[in-house]
Amino acid sequence: MAATPGPASGSVPTAAELHAATVTSYSTAPAAEDGRLKAHRIEFEVTLRHVLRRLPADRPAKVLDIGGGTGPYSFALADRGHDVTLVDNAPGLLDIARARSTGTRFSNPAGRGPSAFLSHILCGDAVCLDDVISASERGSFDAVLLLGPIYHIMDPTLRHDAVAAAWQMVRRGGVLAVAFISRWAHYRDLAMREPARLAAKKAFYDKHYRDGSYIKRDGSERVLSASHHEHPADMRIVLERATGVPASEVHMIGTEGVLAGGLDKLINDLHNDEFEAWVRLCMDASEDEYAWMSSDHIVGFVHRPLL
Repeated sequence: MAATPGPASGSVPTAAELHAATVTSYSTAPAAEDGRLKAHRIEFEVTLRHVLRRLPADRPAKVLDIGGGTGPYSFALADRGHDVTLVDNAPGLLDIARARSTGTRFSNPAGRGPSAFLSHILCGDAVCLDDVISASERGSFDAVLLLGPIYHIMDPTLRHDAVAAAWQMVRRGGVLAVAFISRWAHYRDLAMREPARLAAKKAFYDKHYRDGSYIKRDGSERVLSASHHEHPADMRIVLERATGVPASEVHMIGTEGVLAGGLDKLINDLHNDEFEAWVRLCMDASEDEYAWMSSDHIVGFVHRPLL
């Protein structure tokens, strides 16, 4: 049966039930997630280049990739000589990552060729990092990536706790990168795929507009997955509250640049100079204060002070 949004009324799943359903959805269909960034090369390239800009220039960086799935960013960074630990809570995604890290040759989304090995691949959850990262490792990472978990944690307190836990892993002078899905991203997708659903599911979308909660169900109302879509104006505030760094010092970037809403489809087939021209444009737009809010995926970078 086709997946549809859950009703605005009726039984309300607990945060734990939503979490479990989402983990199951990723683990039972890992190929779909593994291919997502290959189908959105601009998002991948813009995000990766912004991360690389923030790594030490004089030595390999120690990186923690939390909720990194099959490891597209982990492998891209390891391929450049960095020391990367990948953590995810979906066993199906980690199976692919482990196969690649133990010698299977593959091309990463940037098309750079065979991957390097990862230092560690761990099954763990963003809200329970202490279960997989030892106390001695806390505060030792040059960069901590939280590029997937936050928009699948439905409880605001747990979202705060996940960001705060990731922040504790960042060394002085290091950086935390946290990705959000914009509240408006789903409406662009809806307009492209099934525009009549906005009227048909009015109560659901009235609620989503207010709180950003999106629960996907099948025809029998079984929960398939859940995601939280953040209002762009609140993203800096979320990061300020969890890290203590003033919102004015949080650097936001829009990963699709000017190509949100699926406008990257034809660009994805370009190569060499033709593709690079779009990357450069989207890199410029990604940092524009009037442009980044229009992206589907938005990343906030928070730097831990040296002192």
